[in-house]
Amino acid sequence: MIAGVAVAVLGIPLAGCGHTASVGSERTLRVALSEYRVAPEKVKASAGALTIIVHNLGKLTHNLVVLRGDQRVVETQPIWPGTVGELSVNLVPGRYTLASTLFSDQALGEYGTLTITS
Repeated sequence: MIAGVAVAVLGIPLAGCGHTASVGSERTLRVALSEYRVAPEKVKASAGALTIIVHNLGKLTHNLVVLRGDQRVVETQPIWPGTVGELSVNLVPGRYTLASTLFSDQALGEYGTLTITS
């Protein structure tokens, strides 16, 4: 049901289908979090300013951290179930991880990949 809500309401592609979502000219990435899942799981965007809107569709509190290696670039405060958080970040080319780092979320699979191109 949660995955169906993410697709129907947010237009977010599902993780695990091998699809890489692309951020368009509006420079806004919409991410859905649920229990141990980040959707979309793979995202590609060009370098520069990016707004990330984070929807918590789960039953537990989550956050979203943008990591480069093990360095935190930017992160939300905890996002309560059914609420939305937002990040603004300026990213240089490279590979980043999008993860919830509360409790053991990331170890349980709640992460994705953000590739920034030049």
